[in-house]
Amino acid sequence: MDAGTAPKGEQSRETRRLLAGMGLMLACCLSFAAMGACFRAAMQDGLPVPLVPFARGAFTVLVMLPWLMRKGPSALHTRRPGAHLFRCCAGLVGFMVHMLAILWLPLADAVAIMHARPLWALPLAFLLLGERVGWDRAIAAAIGFTGVLVIATGQGGFQEGVSAGTLAALLGGLTGALVLIAVKMLSATEPPARVVAWYALASVIVWGPVSAFVWQTPTGFAAAMLVAGSILAILGDFCASWAARRAPVGLLAPIEYVQIPASAVIAMLAFAERPGWELVWGTLIMVAATLYLARSAGRPA
Repeated sequence: MDAGTAPKGEQSRETRRLLAGMGLMLACCLSFAAMGACFRAAMQDGLPVPLVPFARGAFTVLVMLPWLMRKGPSALHTRRPGAHLFRCCAGLVGFMVHMLAILWLPLADAVAIMHARPLWALPLAFLLLGERVGWDRAIAAAIGFTGVLVIATGQGGFQEGVSAGTLAALLGGLTGALVLIAVKMLSATEPPARVVAWYALASVIVWGPVSAFVWQTPTGFAAAMLVAGSILAILGDFCASWAARRAPVGLLAPIEYVQIPASAVIAMLAFAERPGWELVWGTLIMVAATLYLARSAGRPA
């Protein structure tokens, strides 16, 4: 085999690797879109909201149980309990407001507003991590937030006051960005499995007693939707992890926005919701801003 074929083979393998990463991220987005619809259907059928994060945490613990038993106490041993606590608090609040947002808002609108977390991450990284931010990136993030405002005005606008659902979605985007920053802080010393295990156990410990206090026996349909949503959540988490190993974040981040039209289609079919033009224009503005931020991420400020 001559030397000229080797670079082509390597290039072909790298292309397949990138395409596989993009395909896995697409599967992740579709899983999370379906997860939101399942959880929403369960809550609309009378399932108390705290049971959703408790069930997701419990299912994750069950999936990780063989690993936890094999590793023993060393699986959770860490020298950074404060960082884990920060990640768990942000995740616990974030998932709860996520559920409230998809319950109180049209599904696609809630998902779109919460997808502003890459825009929140920029000022938060400046404040919490001391990362330098160029003026061009700051302006791009500000423009991206106008897309959030466009979508929010579709829910009655600010003339009638910001709805509780819009506030929940905004808080969901903010806490989602805090989770990203916390995971970035932990990634230098902590294996991903330990980070996931800490959060799953925290979900069970916090939401278990709350769920017992507000317990109502779910209907068969609500229980089925809860189980399906939990399985889809775990599948989405694994797909995101596998995708991150195969493609750079800058290439994967824009694909996350596929979850918005996917949620819109599911909402039309399952809940008879029709998205307004505010969702389209607002999402386009957010996607454009995120694409710019992703392309400029490697440049010095």
